[in-house]
Amino acid sequence: MSADSRRTCIGCRTTEHPDQLVRVVTEPSDDGLRAVVDRSGRLGGRGAWLHPSRECLDSALRRRAFRRAFRAVVDTEAVAPELEALVAPEGSPATGRTSADHSRPRTAARTVRPDR
Repeated sequence: MSADSRRTCIGCRTTEHPDQLVRVVTEPSDDGLRAVVDRSGRLGGRGAWLHPSRECLDSALRRRAFRRAFRAVVDTEAVAPELEALVAPEGSPATGRTSADHSRPRTAARTVRPDR
């Protein structure tokens, strides 16, 4: 994608370059449609973008954002384990980053000066 491509996270509604987000698509299942993480970035169909964090996923589920993004009722149970596998590969502990971090480098805390 081009350097100025931007996508909106359906969880926190912030825009990022697609490299910072995970694409989620639907595939047919016995009970209708189910959401899956598009690890290759090449699966067809309508996609929704999400930060690879539990907080953004929880927010998207709470706001029913998957239903709006896919314009259909979608089973989202498989998304959480797939996102957790992306954030913490096998054999390594979870990083503990929050949705506010969104994989950005941490910076030093600001020093607050008292009012004069």
